[in-house]
Amino acid sequence: MRTIDKILHKVNVKFSSPMGRFSNTPTERPLNKTIFDCSVPLAGGGYDKGGAYWGLPNNLRVEYTKDLTYIRFYRFGENEPSPKRKAKKN
Repeated sequence: MRTIDKILHKVNVKFSSPMGRFSNTPTERPLNKTIFDCSVPLAGGGYDKGGAYWGLPNNLRVEYTKDLTYIRFYRFGENEPSPKRKAKKN
């Protein structure tokens, strides 16, 4: 299973889709671990493949550690510099 698939696991949509997902804050970023970064593919209408709603435009990104103890979603271009960390293509 790819890492992005673990991050975008299916959410409970019994009553409605949740707005986004849990996300660490930038201050929680670990200093002693490698941070990976990739884009989050959104389907029409702004939903990720697990069913969480993010809205548009489709500029959502996620940075994470390999062990997934740190996961932070952010919008590229909204007060965020371009990803300078090690990028992992998923």
